[in-house]
Amino acid sequence: MTAIAAVYADRTSDSKALITDMLSAMKHRGSSRIKIASTGDRSAVGFTSNNPAGGFFESRTAVLSLDGTFFGRIQRGQARFARHEASRNFESIMKTPGAFATVSSRQNTLSVVRDPIGLKPLYYSTKIGVTAIASERKALWRIGHINTARILPGYLYTAKSQRGLNKRSLFRFPQRSTQVMTLDYAAARLRRLLQRSIHLITADVDRVAVAFSGGLDSAITALLAKQANLNVELLSTGLRDSSELQTAEKYAKALDLPISIETYEPDSLYPFIRRIIWLIEEHDLMKVSIAVPLHWTAMLAARRGHSVLLCGQGSDELYGGYYKYAKILDNEGSRALASSLYRSIVEAPQVNYERDEQATCPSGVELRTPFANLDVIDFSFRIPLEFKVRTGNDLMRKWVLRAAALKAGLPDEMVWRRKKAIQHGTGVENAIRKLARRQKLTTDEYLTNIGTIISRHEEMP
Repeated sequence: MTAIAAVYADRTSDSKALITDMLSAMKHRGSSRIKIASTGDRSAVGFTSNNPAGGFFESRTAVLSLDGTFFGRIQRGQARFARHEASRNFESIMKTPGAFATVSSRQNTLSVVRDPIGLKPLYYSTKIGVTAIASERKALWRIGHINTARILPGYLYTAKSQRGLNKRSLFRFPQRSTQVMTLDYAAARLRRLLQRSIHLITADVDRVAVAFSGGLDSAITALLAKQANLNVELLSTGLRDSSELQTAEKYAKALDLPISIETYEPDSLYPFIRRIIWLIEEHDLMKVSIAVPLHWTAMLAARRGHSVLLCGQGSDELYGGYYKYAKILDNEGSRALASSLYRSIVEAPQVNYERDEQATCPSGVELRTPFANLDVIDFSFRIPLEFKVRTGNDLMRKWVLRAAALKAGLPDEMVWRRKKAIQHGTGVENAIRKLARRQKLTTDEYLTNIGTIISRHEEMP
């Protein structure tokens, strides 16, 4: 994996020293290649990675640091990106399929962008005339920049003076009106778009792992990957005797796909909680409970020799997977549901994608999801709401995705299985609650105390 950093300061020497400190705080993202360069007397860009294929580009007039991947034919995507960046055509960069965050320096101007879906994290802070950018907040904290902010997906940020960053919107998800269509048409179209997305995000590999729970999202992801003629291995992790693992093994046989299962004892959970809080830089119970099993799965994928881990992240926001959407529809109506679903897509980077990327990055395995695709998202905005959530205490939801899964050939038992959140199915959330009760603390107090302890240490637990 990769970490990037950049600084705009009074002198390049100051910038390079600060970048060195920031990169040292992110060596868990890769440290075999370290590069720092500048093209003026005020700005500098840094890069650290274990990826020998690239990510740092330097010429006489510019230097660029890239964290991420361009989907499809990777080298062609990188070349197209480089042309767009060289011509400052950032609007075209937003249309280049991939998961990326990048910062470039030309003369004394820094330019910063993230992919429009927000799959790669990037943060910034300005303090006493110094603007700093980094892949993780802990790098900014390392140099004394406590008050940080997020580089928003789809925006161009520039620094030309000591006044900080200016931003300009390059891409926003349109609030499209739903269109008249049948459920059969919507399901068929969605299936085709997901198939294309799978082909796109796996074009550079012939072997993938799938984070597999047996739920609808991971099941259709696994099936479509198999139908794309990929060598697929299912991976499931959780606490011993968790219900999800038994279901995953059963459904793997139904899909005729190999599965590797790894279990953990509840008493071994504490060091992983500490590690995850350090990695994701938050101590929210739900986020920690989701990130821990993802971290386990990424580690298992790395040990199994995989470079890409597929997951079903993003589906619930697109198709109304959470029960809260049923309550919104029943209590507030369809207009409120549409607004809530739209906000979920826009807020997915800070709620989901950044957490998942940070939880999995130390493994060196890249997390990809077919649902985080601009064409899939755009069409999903057009799908009638009743194909997502129905009135009357809807316990199933995601009707259009279930119909698409049926068309793809997913067995009925998997298609109609009710959603069970990863933090519950793996047993992690309940185990954290038990650990807190042993110390006579609320879960929030317990996790906050761990976060406070970790903040005194700069190395990963």
